Amino acid sequence: MMENNMENVQTDVTEQVQPLPDNHMALAIFTTVCCCLPFGIVAIVKASQVNGLYMSKHYIAAQQAADEAKKWSIISIVAGLVISVIYLILFYLVGDSLIFMPI
Repeated sequence: MMENNMENVQTDVTEQVQPLPDNHMALAIFTTVCCCLPFGIVAIVKASQVNGLYMSKHYIAAQQAADEAKKWSIISIVAGLVISVIYLILFYLVGDSLIFMPI
């Protein structure tokens, strides 16, 4: 019985604790407010999962959630920029006629 306990202690000691991955929450919140709301919400959800997964010792899943949060934040930034460019192009091509159309 003593030998069995020693094996458990050795496996616990040899298990490496991974560093806490950056959850990218600030980036996710910024992209939600400033760029593209739907993709930003996905980024916030993924970022909020990182700490819980890390604390439950699911280190690989925590890193994957952090990577997903960063990916969705970048997608949100790109989508916001694309939508802004399309809006500006349409605004300058068509002009004010879309805004002030007579009824």
